[in-house]
Amino acid sequence: MRSLAVLLASTLSMPAVAAQWQVDHEASRLGFVATQGGAEFDGRFGDWQASMRFDPDNLGESRFDVEIDVTSVNTDSADRDNIIGDPEWFGFEKFPRARFETTGFERVGDNQYLATGDLSIRSVTREIELPFTWVSEGDSAEMDGEVVLDRTNYNVGTGDWASADMVGHEVRVVVDLSLQRIAD
Repeated sequence: MRSLAVLLASTLSMPAVAAQWQVDHEASRLGFVATQGGAEFDGRFGDWQASMRFDPDNLGESRFDVEIDVTSVNTDSADRDNIIGDPEWFGFEKFPRARFETTGFERVGDNQYLATGDLSIRSVTREIELPFTWVSEGDSAEMDGEVVLDRTNYNVGTGDWASADMVGHEVRVVVDLSLQRIAD
């Protein structure tokens, strides 16, 4: 009987695990907006996976781990898409994947949060802050966020492409996700 009481007490004192969410890839977008020749263009990644646990009332147990196959990029320009895999850009042969792993969350307003985490591109890892909104209803949720990165901080666009003359340094990463809660 005593061991049952110890088991119950330890179970009650365990922190609650944040809800796990699955991305609806058909209704979601992970992409970016950049500039070439002074004009904006959109890009998106077609192949990426996200392990997501998030609970607005339990930010300490929340985690995002997103792995992106950068070779799946599509900018609606065959010429640009062919060049973007070259060693001066993403370097698909050596660096086919990028990754974002959160290290913490902060509530900054109603349905507004700040995810701090490590973004790795081309084996360069830097801490970033991703502001986002999270709205959930029942077992469905929507997450929208944006962060501006300097591509040169990740050695994307080196050599003749290092200057912002032809391709801007700032890249706006866009996260627009539709999610469904997964039963634990």
